[in-house]
Amino acid sequence: MFQRVRTYCLSGIQAIPVSVEVDASPGLPGFTLVGLPDSAVRESRERVVSAVRSSGCVVTGSRMTVNLSPADLRKEGSSLDLPLAIGMLLASEEIVVEKAERFVFLGELALDGLLKPVRGVLSVAMSLRKDGSDVLVIPNENYAEASLVEGITLVGVSSLSECIKKLTLPSATFLSQASGIHRAPALIPASVPDFRSVVGMETVKRALEIAAAGGHNFLLIGSPGAGKTLCARCLPGILPEMSEEEILESTRIHSCASLMSAESGGYLHSRPFRSPHHSASMVALVGGGARLRPGEASLAHNGVLFLDELPEFNRNVLEALREPMEEGHIQVSRASGSVVWPARFMMGAAMNPCPCGYSMDPKRTCLCLPDAVIRYRQRISGPLMDRIDIQVAVPSLSPTLFANAPNGESSSEMRARVIAARLRQQHRFRTKRIRTNAEMTSEESRKEALMTAATERFAVNAAEKMMLSARGYYRLLKVARTIADIRSSAVVEVIDLAEALQYRAFSNAIR
Repeated sequence: MFQRVRTYCLSGIQAIPVSVEVDASPGLPGFTLVGLPDSAVRESRERVVSAVRSSGCVVTGSRMTVNLSPADLRKEGSSLDLPLAIGMLLASEEIVVEKAERFVFLGELALDGLLKPVRGVLSVAMSLRKDGSDVLVIPNENYAEASLVEGITLVGVSSLSECIKKLTLPSATFLSQASGIHRAPALIPASVPDFRSVVGMETVKRALEIAAAGGHNFLLIGSPGAGKTLCARCLPGILPEMSEEEILESTRIHSCASLMSAESGGYLHSRPFRSPHHSASMVALVGGGARLRPGEASLAHNGVLFLDELPEFNRNVLEALREPMEEGHIQVSRASGSVVWPARFMMGAAMNPCPCGYSMDPKRTCLCLPDAVIRYRQRISGPLMDRIDIQVAVPSLSPTLFANAPNGESSSEMRARVIAARLRQQHRFRTKRIRTNAEMTSEESRKEALMTAATERFAVNAAEKMMLSARGYYRLLKVARTIADIRSSAVVEVIDLAEALQYRAFSNAIR
């Protein structure tokens, strides 16, 4: 008997519909699997046969031929176990399911028939949202993730035997509707330090507040131990909560990368903060590999990608970030296919000014030769530095300040100003697919950075004296627009441009 069962496979973060076609025919018992399966899919036969036996059924009395359609799409992962088992049971007439064509199955089977969670369930649920007649059957561990997509019909099961039992019951007894995202007010994780613990460094705090308010890239430069990494790790504490759309986008990427845990409740609660080691390869950073998985840049979507010890990264790896910093997505093409991953992130970085780290320290002497300093700084290309909106020096403080200085402004106070600035941007871009000032095009920058004629002349003259590129000039306007938003001004004034200019001056100093 022939039977067709519906499922999905992943291509990047896109869910592609796949049909598991099973033909059970008389003859010598056997199992043939075609349709470009990878190793995990080819090995599913042993898992499925053992799980079916553990569930009290027998499917080994006939010859099974299984085709995974479309045949030209490579099938990866273990999520085809459950649809394969159901297809074999239906084809051998072990079970009968009413309107089997409306069910979509996903799940990995253990040898005893228990179901294990799989990746990419949110992408599948989002693909099924358009058709309200479909029913998604998934492991219980994936239920919370799939329920983020409001309106789809779900069935959560813990084992193959439970799945069989539910499928053979009247549908009204087990179907449930996903209810969307229900979340309590997000709490800042305890692992995120508070800016109150950062002594002094008011200029650095101000720069990071502007970066958070407008979604701007930033670079912290200073001596070892000055507090660059500490300040950057305080940044998540002042970022606003994600919208429901951003939650779905980010959770979808993490789900496809198998990074969602049952403890998370099915979705990301806070903006991602990714900090890869400087030994990371290009594939690890931008994605790719034999199985085309998302990299750190995509995992930081709607959040922060922080690169500590920036010059220590391979230069080719850093150059690969230039396009996503501009476009907000990454397209990876390989012989096996081409995928596009979202990658709209704030890029933060920290570096020492020289190999020994003390060329900017007022108390310690730099031991580096001039050509060594030049080579060290040239590890960061001009085009990459041009894409960093805010570049600020982190001063080395005297130990006496740590004992006598009062606590600084807390992250909650800074976060309130950031949220207020983001709300103004949200209102400004309410008719566009733009969320922050950093995402504006050059035309939008000219339009939204409202200036008087005198202020515009100041901006042009300053850009000429500092030899800013066209990109640098428009990024200057974006930062100035954010500074004006923080002080609740509809017009960009000279004071806003002057502050924005001081954050661009440092790139010329280290070149």
